[in-house]
Amino acid sequence: MTCLPPFLSPTKPTKDLTQFGSLVLQPCLSLLELCKYTNEFEQLQAKLIKLGLIHNSLAFTRLLCYSSISEHSDMGYAQSIFNHDKYPNAFSYNVMIRGYTQKDEPEAALSLFDRMLSHANCLPNNLTFPFVLKACAQAKASSEGKQVHGQVIKRGLNDDLYVNNSLISMYSSSGLIGYARLVFDKMDAPDVVSWNSIIKGLIDSGLVEDGKSFFDRMPVTNIVTWNCLIDGYVKVGLLKEARELFDHMGRKDSVSWNSIIGGYVSAGLIEDARELFSEMPQEMKDIISFNLMIGGYARQSRHKEVLESFNEMQVAEIEPNRFTLVSGLTACSYLMALDQGEWLHDYIEKNSIKTDAIIGTALISMYAKCGRIDKALSMFESMEDKDVGAWNSIIHGLGIHGNGEEALEVFSDMVKSNVSPDDVTFLGLLSACRHSGLVNEGKRCFQIMVERYGLAPKIEHYGCMVDLLCRADLLDEARDLIETSQMKQSVPLWGALLGASCRLGNLEMGEYASKHLMELDPLDCSCHIVLSNMYSSAGFHKKAIEIRNKMRDKGLEKVPGSSSMEIDGLIKEFRVSDYLECI
Repeated sequence: MTCLPPFLSPTKPTKDLTQFGSLVLQPCLSLLELCKYTNEFEQLQAKLIKLGLIHNSLAFTRLLCYSSISEHSDMGYAQSIFNHDKYPNAFSYNVMIRGYTQKDEPEAALSLFDRMLSHANCLPNNLTFPFVLKACAQAKASSEGKQVHGQVIKRGLNDDLYVNNSLISMYSSSGLIGYARLVFDKMDAPDVVSWNSIIKGLIDSGLVEDGKSFFDRMPVTNIVTWNCLIDGYVKVGLLKEARELFDHMGRKDSVSWNSIIGGYVSAGLIEDARELFSEMPQEMKDIISFNLMIGGYARQSRHKEVLESFNEMQVAEIEPNRFTLVSGLTACSYLMALDQGEWLHDYIEKNSIKTDAIIGTALISMYAKCGRIDKALSMFESMEDKDVGAWNSIIHGLGIHGNGEEALEVFSDMVKSNVSPDDVTFLGLLSACRHSGLVNEGKRCFQIMVERYGLAPKIEHYGCMVDLLCRADLLDEARDLIETSQMKQSVPLWGALLGASCRLGNLEMGEYASKHLMELDPLDCSCHIVLSNMYSSAGFHKKAIEIRNKMRDKGLEKVPGSSSMEIDGLIKEFRVSDYLECI
């Protein structure tokens, strides 16, 4: 129970103050609309006490309402006011219960309802039960919901439309769609909210066709009904049915468009999503619409389109949210688009957006991958809350810049900070050791990963170790590691060994590695090309020609390489074929 401030003690109004109380009450109450903080409510209440108006029923009710259900409510303070009332009425209880449900504190709302039932002279009414049932839905308290339903029947409110609609929603959200249908079937005249509630409940329970049956029976549908059914079809993957409904509905809103676009994105049909997005009225496009497209492109690693969508969003003057910013920074990382990455960083700072662990990690990764490890370090050091992702990002960044020893020092600081490393941490460490040629340190990291932290190495960890050993000309150790691991059927590992053999001119090891590669993936042309080049370099031209002929006979062709870079803020992509066409 919240303690009352000293000035809340009962004060008996003087005779003179009571006479002109009505003249000053309304101006005081009008100030309630300006209150945004608890101390402002306290000051106003102190003034009412000083003027002897705190016992006025209108003053008390308005103060309770504004402190519990207004935009700037404070339920702790509202509870202290409520507790000060020795004989609260149903209205006071209703306001408090509603306030707790708005704050998503269902346990407090249900506790207050129990207290209300203990007062014989303060009975719950048709305005009480909808909020109590909402609290049951929030708490997933189906057992308590059934008990409240019993109270509804006991109070003779089982024919109340508003209460019945709340019962349908409560049972549906609790997964008791059968009970929801029983309530709906007993209603004499369900309204559009009743129909929408039961249809949504059926769809959320996976009974989309039953929802469609109710939809077809519904006397008058509205846009909410259509959107609900479209969303239901989308969730179960019936995009064709969802699109047919979308095309046949009359008036559409942004929810309608976003639902079907989101369905295409979730199914990986990004081109269909883009086509529909292009048809969407410009005034209906919102942050959700753009984030759907940006998220879809990001999942398919189409980073150039991510930035294009972000720029389109800026032209539409739609403010990005945290998801948008992180997606944009991630795209800049992959494309090494430093200018756009710095613009995003400036945007974050100018708009006072909190640099939490997620945004901070994205900034570290962007700067590191764009070649500005100094800014990445500065960003990391400025972060107050560093999670494992932030530590991993800076370790990886230092590693790719050849600062292996610094990466190991950061890892030491990470352990001292009581942040537990994960498999990504060790992947970054092994990569750092690989780039810096720290063989013994890499072996040590691989060892403690397993022995101290109990983390099972994945193919990426073995890949780093194989590459580390190969770069140190320890081909025999690399071969033994592959053959004694659970990854001996891994194409990338044998590919790393083959590449190192080619670089060192070790034809015997190259033949050994290529043999395994051809057995594991006969259609991979890369190992044929490397082996052919090795034969040529060693002077075995006849064998090299034989390998090329085998490739031609099997129809194997090498895919041209490509790369991208930022030029004057634009992303340019280049392919080997582009150069060949120019010569």
